[in-house]
Parts: sequence; C-alpha cells; structure tokens
Amino acid sequence: MGTQIGKLLVKCRQEIDYTDLYGKKVGIDAYNLIYAFLAPIRYQQTGGGYLTDSEGNVTSHLSGLFYKLTNWLPNNIRPVFIFDGKPPTFKEAEIKTRQEKKKEAVLKREEALAKGDLESAMKFAAVTSKITPQIIDDAKQLIEYFGLPSIQAASEAEAQGAYMVQEGSLDAMASQDYDSFLFGSPEVIRNLTVTRRRVATKDGLIELAPEKVNFNAVLQELQFTNRDQLILLGLLVGTDYNPKGIKGIGPKTALKLVHKYPTPKALFEYLTAKYPQNEIFPFPPQMLLDYFRSPDVTESLQFKIRKPQLSKITEFLVEERDFTKTRIENQLKRMVVTRRKIKQKVDQQSLDRFF
Repeated sequence: MGTQIGKLLVKCRQEIDYTDLYGKKVGIDAYNLIYAFLAPIRYQQTGGGYLTDSEGNVTSHLSGLFYKLTNWLPNNIRPVFIFDGKPPTFKEAEIKTRQEKKKEAVLKREEALAKGDLESAMKFAAVTSKITPQIIDDAKQLIEYFGLPSIQAASEAEAQGAYMVQEGSLDAMASQDYDSFLFGSPEVIRNLTVTRRRVATKDGLIELAPEKVNFNAVLQELQFTNRDQLILLGLLVGTDYNPKGIKGIGPKTALKLVHKYPTPKALFEYLTAKYPQNEIFPFPPQMLLDYFRSPDVTESLQFKIRKPQLSKITEFLVEERDFTKTRIENQLKRMVVTRRKIKQKVDQQSLDRFF
C-alpha cells in the first residue's frame, strides 16, 4: 500500500528519461516488482491463469523481468534487487488483510469462470497473485545471469534501500509510493518499472513517465523542516503499519495538523486528547515513529555488477522455461546493439563537453 501522501506533492516531481539515469545504481523492491509482473501477465483465454512452462512452473514474472531488464541495461541503468526479510510485527495486520482479499478474489474468480465470464475472471485473477519459493528462485537466477545483484534485506526492502542510498552504495531507490522517504532515502525514482503510457484517472488522462523526487524538495514543498514531520504526516494518512490512518483525516487535513503540531510530542498529545488510542493507531505511535527513524537493516553490504551472460540467459529461459528461442535471442541482440549506440552517444557528448 505505502503511505498516501503523494496527492500533496506536485512541484518536487521532476520528469526524467532513462538517459538521466545513465550509470546510476537504483534499488528495486524485488517483491513489489515481481507482483507487478504476476498481476497483469496472464492468459486471457483461461481467465487469468499464469503463464507457465511445460512443467507447470510460473513464467509470468520471468517474462516481465526479462523485457524490463533488456530495456534498462542499454541505458546503463544498474538495478540492485532487494528482497524483503522478516516483516516487522506492525505489518502483520496489513499482511493478513491482503491475504483475506486474495482469498475473496480467488472465490470470485472461480464464480466468474463458472459463468464463462473471462473478463471478470481476469480482473479478479490479478488480485490473487502469490509469490512462491520457486518464483523467487527463478527470479534470482535470471537476475544473476544478467550480472545483477540480489540483496537480502533484514526486514523491509524499502528500508534497506533507503539506508543504502543514505550511505552511498545506491544512487536512488525506485518506488511508486513515498515510504522510502519516511525511511530517509535522499532520492526516489518513480515510474521506473512502468512503461511510459497514458492512463485514465478521475482527473482525466495522465502520462506516466519516470520521475525523480528529491527528499529535500519534498520537505520544501510541504514546508517541513525535518523527517519526523514527514513521518507524522504518513502516520496520519496511513502507512503499511497503520493502513487506515485516522478516520476523517485526509492528506490536506493531515498537513495542516503537522504544521500546527510540528513535533511528535505535540501531535501525539493532541491525538490522545481527541481520540481514543485504540481507535487511531494499532500500535503506540511513538513505536511506529521510532521504527521509521531506525528500521532493521543490514549494514556494509557488498555487491558487484557484472556483464550479462547472454548464453546463460538464453539457456535458462529457452531450455528450462520453454521461452521461444528466436524471441529471446532477438531481444538480447537488440539490447546489445542499443547499448552500443547509447554508449557511443554518451561518450561523444562527454567529449563535446570536454572541448
């Protein structure tokens, strides 16, 4: 879910191209990305069944991952995949809620299939996605063959990535929401994992494109002076650890409250006086604040980025997971040719600036 503060942020969001990320190491929340592939990459003919190989192994995520990486790597974007560790106890309620929604979606999909309504079945199927150990193992295998690192987080991938950006081993964290800022990431790249396209919203058509968002620019737009105030804003509107936020408090009202009560002590005293504690936070708010301030992370992680092993990629996808050989080979050739052209262009631009 993530925190819902994005509606308040407009000026700090800077549209960029892949070329702006040339040579940048970008942290990727691996589980979120895999879910993003499992949800839409399905067979319409079966009402939303996964893509699978002849042995029944799920390949939807491998298809999404393969084509995404062959689009990123020519631009010398260097993704570092971060896998979630043990979730904090605060997230158990949200995880249970998500599991219940999946169970409900499974039943609704079965009902739709029984009626022959493949369109509805497809819609419900997207909600039923479940990551298995086999799915994770295959994803890590493909990532390794592309020469890219897989990092095991102590707990939350977003927290681990934010820490790694702070200490300099990553340049930015890729995320669709703003949790990374609550964990202290200096920079976040939005829409990196989605294809540039127009999407319909209640405000009309908008074009999704990669965006760079700077932490200091976020504070400036919200007229905050520190990260604590950003965390407080997140707690008021909802995070993964208190998903519902506080009833009746939307983003604009939350912003006004943080401006009026700009310290944790002042805001918590106000909330305690106005609301019964058990109605607004599932856990003591100070505990949630402290977790965002200092989450569980693994320090001093080492990783290397290597050249892709094209033959290994082809062997794995074609011989082990039944992908079409010509499609895989053609896409890899396209990646290599495009990478060479972009590198020549960047080298020439660097030479022109030198003179």
